[in-house]
Order: sequence, then C-alpha cells, then structure tokens
Amino acid sequence: MNQVRFETKDALGVLTLTNPPLNLFSMELIEDLRAAVTEAKNRPLRALLVRAEGKVFSGGADVSVFKGKTSSEARNLFTSQLKLIADLEELPFPTLAAVQGLCIAAGLELALACDLIWAAASARFGQAEASIGTTTLLGGVQRLAERAGPSRAREIIYTADQYDAATFERWNIVNRVVPDDTFESQTREFAERLSKGATLAYAAGKRIVRAYLDGGIRAADKVVNAVAPPLFDSEDMRAGVAGLLEHGPRAFRDKVVFRGR
Repeated sequence: MNQVRFETKDALGVLTLTNPPLNLFSMELIEDLRAAVTEAKNRPLRALLVRAEGKVFSGGADVSVFKGKTSSEARNLFTSQLKLIADLEELPFPTLAAVQGLCIAAGLELALACDLIWAAASARFGQAEASIGTTTLLGGVQRLAERAGPSRAREIIYTADQYDAATFERWNIVNRVVPDDTFESQTREFAERLSKGATLAYAAGKRIVRAYLDGGIRAADKVVNAVAPPLFDSEDMRAGVAGLLEHGPRAFRDKVVFRGR
C-alpha cells in the first residue's frame, strides 16, 4: 500500500491516507483502502481510527478517473466502491474518523462510513459533486440524510458549498469538534479508549442501531434477542457486573478491565 498506511497498536487499528497534499481518491488509493479495510477485518482489533496525513483530510476524487468513462463502466466502478464503504461500515467494532482541514466529496463519504466523526475546529466539509454535474457516488447523500435528515442532505448536495465543523456538529453529522492544537492527541486518546472498552457489547449495539436504521424499532427489537443474550456468557459482562457489585457505581469503572471477550 503506497497511498494508505495501516498500523496497529495493541487492539487499535489506525488507517491513514498518505497521499498529501490533498489525499485525492485515485484508483490506487481506493485499492489501498480496500486492502486496509480487509486487513482491519482480519485482525483481532477492537477499534479503528481513520485519519489522514497533512493539512487536508481529503479533497475528494482525482476527477481524471471519470474522464471518458461510459455509464456501464461507471456502474461497475461504483458497485465495487460502494462494497468497500459497506465493508468499512460493517466492521464489528467502533470506527472513528478524525478529520482536519478540507473534507469533501469522496473524503466526506469515507468519514460518513465510520461510526463517529471528530473534527478539528478549522475543518471544512462539503459534497462538491454537483459542481461537476454528478451526484454523490459513494453513498454520501443517503448517509447525510441518515445523520442530518433529508432536507439538510438535499441542501448540502444541491449547493456543493463548504460548511464549517461547528455547522456539521449542529446538524448531527459530526459528533465532536476539537481545538486544532489538541486534535491529534484527543482523537487518538478517544480511539484508544474505545479499543479498551466492552468490544462485544459495542458490536451488539452497532448491530441494533443498524437494524433500527434499516427497519425501524420493531426490527431493532428483534435483533436485541439475537445479540444481547450471548453477552451474558462473555468475560467482559461478568467482569463488569462483578466490579459494579463489589466497588459500587462510583468506583467500579476504574476497577474493571475489559478484554474484548
């Protein structure tokens, strides 16, 4: 992988775009992303941090990949790339996108595939595809609608404007805005916290949320019966219950060590 780096530290995976200054989505970067997500899926990870080198998270696609494409060629291309986005979304542990600088088009779609998005205060976001006569190609508009509602999603894709991090936080697209000078340290610290948490419980919660988004409350209720009972056999839940009973609600969190099993 030349344009994406994948590393691990203990149970945390770190996927980094390494094609500055703009980290544009070339075919090489996309294939490197596919390899990194596959590696993350096959490793015994408990969280994944998605980040980028340089001042810009991503300026979107290298539009030269669109030149001369027929509609059938484009269909095959985006079918494959949407599978990559789905594979990232379906990882069975928390994923956090850490966004600095500019994050537009394909870059935003990558961030939207993560469970959580943290942004540096100076970050700017947008879906610029309408400015070249196309729509979001990697699932951006529907994922914006999922987070912010259909009216906001339409506004973002119709205008092709850039929005600041505070606006995206207010619209529930970004989870947290972090001061620029502490952005790297805070996002890494939070990702490491996730990697030390109750991994099986996180995976269960993630599946319940997805079931709700796909099918509503009743569909999510059905998934509870599939994913929650096995947690009672897990080491982590047994340790959490024992810790609460022994140390009480104020102190037990500092006493319990989750091992992801």
